[in-house]
Amino acid sequence: MNGRKVILKFLFLLLSLLLLAGCKESAKETDKAVAEAEKAKTESARVKAVLRQTQIERDELEKNIAEISAELENARSQFAAVMQTQEELQNQVNGLIIQRDAALAKAREAQAMVEELTNQLNEKTKEIEELEVWSKEMMATLQQLQGQTEKTGEHATEKPHEEPNE
Repeated sequence: MNGRKVILKFLFLLLSLLLLAGCKESAKETDKAVAEAEKAKTESARVKAVLRQTQIERDELEKNIAEISAELENARSQFAAVMQTQEELQNQVNGLIIQRDAALAKAREAQAMVEELTNQLNEKTKEIEELEVWSKEMMATLQQLQGQTEKTGEHATEKPHEEPNE
């Protein structure tokens, strides 16, 4: 748009010069008008060069915007993948926590069972020990009785037992 304005100004100055020249103005004014036209022409060329450079920069910026947009989309995709992975890992952790808690509960049950069985074993061991003591006492008593029986049996063979007369 600025280039068009400059071109229009240039044409306006050029027409002005032609009109001035047609009016047979003084050479000084004509030279002034020509100088202004040259200045406008130079300004127009400079504006065109700036316009070309601006268009090049605009094209480069559009290219950069497209690259950045692609990178942003790629980053969004990667972020979505990371979030999905994080969710999956969290689900795995939750599952492992449940399994751990179940294993701990089973371990507590097993420990309680071990303690119960240990108590039962101790009770049975105590009962066996008591039975062994009782058995030893019974054996000693039996041996005493056998010994007394043998002594009584020896005395009975020495003197026959007489039956009382009636």
